[in-house]
Amino acid sequence: MSEPIFIQGLVGQIEVFVDYPQGDVKGFAVVCHPHPLQGGTPHHKVPALLAQMFLERGYMVYRPSFRGSGQSEGVHDEGFGETEDVLDVIKFARQSHPHLPFYAGGFSFGAHVMAKAFDSLAVEIRPKQMILCGLPTATVAGLRHYQTPALQGDIMFLHGEADEITLLSDLITWAKPQRHILTILPGANHFFTGYLKQMRLAISRFLVS
Repeated sequence: MSEPIFIQGLVGQIEVFVDYPQGDVKGFAVVCHPHPLQGGTPHHKVPALLAQMFLERGYMVYRPSFRGSGQSEGVHDEGFGETEDVLDVIKFARQSHPHLPFYAGGFSFGAHVMAKAFDSLAVEIRPKQMILCGLPTATVAGLRHYQTPALQGDIMFLHGEADEITLLSDLITWAKPQRHILTILPGANHFFTGYLKQMRLAISRFLVS
């Protein structure tokens, strides 16, 4: 059962759902949810799956609600203010677990925010491993253009081959100069409908215990 807590951010309180693993806490993870104006919440099936995968490995999981959603204060800020808020959540979690490894994950808009947060962290305090699902790297039809920073680290990029919102071709164009490894689920759409079992298998192969 997730416990809601509230931490102070730049524009007010940030609602964070905390999940506690059974047994000893071996690490902590911060997981970001999809676009709040499109119905995204920390309880969406993809961030929920990521949280479950981290919990099974003994990591405490923090899932913030983005600005203006849930009980988080402020208004939606296109990923800019949200990045600052996620950095505050990471700082809070790190202070709570100063000697434990840090992991991160995000889906769709949440993957974009986590990518930006990762990029702004000093190398020595970046996540040990990070999972980005459905990462937007170019123009999302009907919404906006996403500027995704170059990233280097132990990162899993999980994408649906038939993603109609964040196109696989855009991800490949972005990833090519960085020589990233991509994990593609053939036939999967943006929301990985019907592919949670395959996602679980791929993520479990990636995560080190």
